[in-house]
Amino acid sequence: MLADIITPDLFASALRMATPLALAAIGGTICERSGVVNIALEGIMLCGAFAGVAVTLAVGNAWVGVLAAIAAGVAIAAIHAFTSINLRSDQVVSGTAINILALGLTGFLMEILYGHPGTTEAVETIKPIFRFASERGGGGFLAEVWHWVNTILFSHTPIVYMAIIIAIAMQWAMYNTRWGLHLRALGEHPRAVDTVGVSVLRGRWVAVLISGALAGLAGANLTLEQVGSFTENMTNGRGFIALAANIFGRWTPVGSYGASLLFGFADALQIKLQIFRGEINIPPQFFLMLPYILTVIVLAGVVGRSVGPAAVGKPYEKG
Repeated sequence: MLADIITPDLFASALRMATPLALAAIGGTICERSGVVNIALEGIMLCGAFAGVAVTLAVGNAWVGVLAAIAAGVAIAAIHAFTSINLRSDQVVSGTAINILALGLTGFLMEILYGHPGTTEAVETIKPIFRFASERGGGGFLAEVWHWVNTILFSHTPIVYMAIIIAIAMQWAMYNTRWGLHLRALGEHPRAVDTVGVSVLRGRWVAVLISGALAGLAGANLTLEQVGSFTENMTNGRGFIALAANIFGRWTPVGSYGASLLFGFADALQIKLQIFRGEINIPPQFFLMLPYILTVIVLAGVVGRSVGPAAVGKPYEKG
């Protein structure tokens, strides 16, 4: 049975499941590096997921839907930026309020636009980039190796590869550019940044908006590449798992992506195990718990040992 569970499809599924988590986690990393906590990742993802499907249904083009999801993410993030940065409100309270708003807003728009709650009609999903042949059986060892490589690495949709590129690019930018230096300084010592003439408010606004764009893209991945429709509350806690991935990844883009792979593997594994639940004789609810159990274990082991940016969560007041 183990051979039926540990297959290339399991690892390919883990990469797919990790993608929305990774995009949101990288967004959270950028946001917190600037000194702003973004608890609103869950709500931003949900709004991005809805906007992506709604626009795709309206215009018939999934890539326009992706752009709409990003725009929706930026718009919702702007609310968080204004309340947290300009009004200097509690960042956790602001993010929590946005999560509640997003849940109610998407449900309300479902009723207004489609006349019913629950799930929208299906849209055509974005197809994988590569379509290489991969035959098993009778082809020998090399054919089997190619089947594993092809399935794990070359069976994915564009946003999956975009997430990998974004993780690497953001890691490089954070530690090799002036913007990255300013970003890290904003979260450690914003007054020093202000002293050298760099606007703390502008820098934090940019970071929060980038975070929103990435979380919106994560929502588009869920609806336009994985599911093909929108269901109320379909993010199902992924934004909070992304926050855990950010902490586990020690506030670095590549670290956040790596942590997301771990959570993605747990999610893929629970789906795979449900196929064999009759043989394993374990209630299916236990498998559904796996990603969340892993989140709790990771947070219990990491929180307190990982030290985040010194000024994260602290509103900045000039003067």
